[in-house]
Amino acid sequence: MASVEAEKFLSYEAGPEVEEFANALDDCLSPPLSNEERRERILDLPRKYYENALRRLAQVRPRMMRNGQDDVDMDADDDVANSNPASAELVKRLEREAQTWDLLRRLLPLRYTSSDNRQSASKTEHSSVDSGDLFKSFLASDSSARERQAVIQWLQSNASSGPDIDELAHELQQNADRGDIIAHGWLHTRSSIKLRKSVTAWPHLLDRQSPAIATSFHTSDGSPLVTQLDPDAATRQGRKLEPQDEYFERAIWLGCWEHLRRGSSLDTIREWCQERTEMWRAISTSAILLSADDSQEVTDTKPASLALWRRMCFSLSRSGGCDDYERAVYGVLSGDIPSVEKVALNWDDFLFANYNALLRTQLDNYILGQCPADVASNLTQSFPSFDAVQFHGEPRTVDMRLIRALEANPQIKDEANEPNKALQASLISKEIGQHLYQQGLIISSGANQNESTLYRSKPSKLEVNKERFFQSTQHYGLRIVAHIYLLINLMDKLNSKDDSLAPAFSPPEMRRSQQNLIAGYANYLRLAEFHELIPLYCSILEPPRSYEVLSYNLIHENEASRRLLQLRLIRKAGIDVLGFVKTQAWLLFNDLGPAQHGCPAKEGFSIIEPGPPTSRSGRPVRPDFFGDDERFVDQAHENLIRSLEWLVLVQETWPNVLSMGTKIYKFFLRNMHLSAARQLMKRVPFSEVLHAATEESGDEMELYEDIPEFWARQLDRRGIRDVTPQQALSDARNFRELENLVRALDSLETVASLAELTNEDQKKKREFWNAIGDEVKNTKENMQPLLKNWLLVGIEGK
Repeated sequence: MASVEAEKFLSYEAGPEVEEFANALDDCLSPPLSNEERRERILDLPRKYYENALRRLAQVRPRMMRNGQDDVDMDADDDVANSNPASAELVKRLEREAQTWDLLRRLLPLRYTSSDNRQSASKTEHSSVDSGDLFKSFLASDSSARERQAVIQWLQSNASSGPDIDELAHELQQNADRGDIIAHGWLHTRSSIKLRKSVTAWPHLLDRQSPAIATSFHTSDGSPLVTQLDPDAATRQGRKLEPQDEYFERAIWLGCWEHLRRGSSLDTIREWCQERTEMWRAISTSAILLSADDSQEVTDTKPASLALWRRMCFSLSRSGGCDDYERAVYGVLSGDIPSVEKVALNWDDFLFANYNALLRTQLDNYILGQCPADVASNLTQSFPSFDAVQFHGEPRTVDMRLIRALEANPQIKDEANEPNKALQASLISKEIGQHLYQQGLIISSGANQNESTLYRSKPSKLEVNKERFFQSTQHYGLRIVAHIYLLINLMDKLNSKDDSLAPAFSPPEMRRSQQNLIAGYANYLRLAEFHELIPLYCSILEPPRSYEVLSYNLIHENEASRRLLQLRLIRKAGIDVLGFVKTQAWLLFNDLGPAQHGCPAKEGFSIIEPGPPTSRSGRPVRPDFFGDDERFVDQAHENLIRSLEWLVLVQETWPNVLSMGTKIYKFFLRNMHLSAARQLMKRVPFSEVLHAATEESGDEMELYEDIPEFWARQLDRRGIRDVTPQQALSDARNFRELENLVRALDSLETVASLAELTNEDQKKKREFWNAIGDEVKNTKENMQPLLKNWLLVGIEGK
């Protein structure tokens, strides 16, 4: 239950990273840059996001340590997990996020190489051949090898953030029964051999004694004991070490395995082995060590010797050694898979085993190519090796099939379906487009009723394993996938290549579903009150989708100053402001649904009280025929009015205010939405539109001219060519007359309401009669236009 509550809490967290991510993105998009400069900045974004995640992780870990000091008798990890599950979950989440950005920062430059980088790689290949560095020459000649090396180094980096190696071997070291002594080899076995020599007074090697005596030489648990102390004595003799030394040996090989798994440099491994007086182990790893920092050069060793060394390591991984970790060490060095997978604990370990084998097989083929033909033939025929390329089959699809195999592995199936790991897997296997498509489906399917119009996605028949994707409430995950989408999308645009996320042969809904990630993230920014960031992310999308996402996320702004700020930000982001405000009005109008046949107001609307007239009052006007609460307006109708308020702010769109406003007035009146019509009358008056068109202040009657020439001048002033003067005249006339109709109805309702609320005490007050007089005067003024053929011109013109 605690983990569920922690997840819910973390899902809605909105920290400073939201703004920091946006600022880094803005730095790539806003300045005028050349394509190459913009490319470099975009490729640098994953590094910035990676470092950002590391900083957040570093801030959380000390807090966890402080929280974990309550009970020093408990294991530290258990203490933290039990006392603060939210912090423990946050640490895991940040570690996974940092790993994702680390992977992306390594892969993206390799997949989007510029012409300069390709020329540089070619020069590197020639210079590496000249200098004799086989490994660098090999990498320069094979792009798939460079990518696999990047993945291996990423896996090594992930492993290096784990517990200290000495901590991992601590239990084995304790079982070795040697205190804090980590050097001087097999102490207990050496003592047993010395004791046997002293008892038998034999000064030579024990195995030179009679066979019967050698056969009776056993360990403390009854197994045959080695008679010599060289490293391969146990394998050569088929005998065992003392149990304590077997623990020591296992601890040593565990450490060597961890160093190889973490990509330690040869200097680090040499220093670690020297502390334990086991330098031979460092030497055995030194021929071709795939370190995380690219520190090793393969320059002094002949290709034939390297090929032979690999085959000897392979032989030891399959038939040598007394421990799984020892065989795994030689399995890593030789590029074997089964021996390495035997000690694998998680998804990363299994992927490392396979990618290490693939890369070393490719390297081995390259090295054999540098050998004379007869030498290469003799090596391959005389000494077996593991061919991972052949084992995995078709090279073009090996990455996808490998990821599928890991997902089916029962040992790591749950981890493989974790959203962060599934995302990382899709990046490695180059299936990121399909993954983001399915992620978009998950986000849109989890939308509530208010958000459904934002995505406008049709229900998909595709069956998706939801466990593998971030849910719509996991906003931290939405931030990650949205930024991965925009990074790849921006690189595709810069490279002028086919959309790698949604190729031409993909279904049409694929691109829209992927864009839902940006739409969903923009919606999250609105909910988190980061409204100023929304235009930046919408600029990633192409029109009209960018207009749609802006429309639904900014329609909630109800202050003119905030709207003007947003319009400036939209223009800065490179989005067409005119296109946005026009699209917004049409979108919200179309959301009302198809036009209804008939006119409900004809049958249901009446402002006169039912019943026969009275001699004193006749048939009075119904009070409150607009509705009981004049402030209540349906949200869809409120959004329509707001869309006109947005339109008024852009001076070039005043013709659209008139035409769209007329449609909205008709809809409100036809369907008896009188409160909405009154709000429209008050908030978007004709006088304001007229001022926007003429750019002059003054009384409406002084400015307005009901002739085409007047509107022609206003259109010419703004350079508006898609509206004729006659159309502008017609829209203005209809808008103005419909507004006056609503104004007249509003005055009638006010007078009727005052009449109903009066009592004898109020009738004695002068203020009451003054208010009645003012309202009657307003009603007469508002009714006058309706008595002079208003509204008839537009009707008769149709």
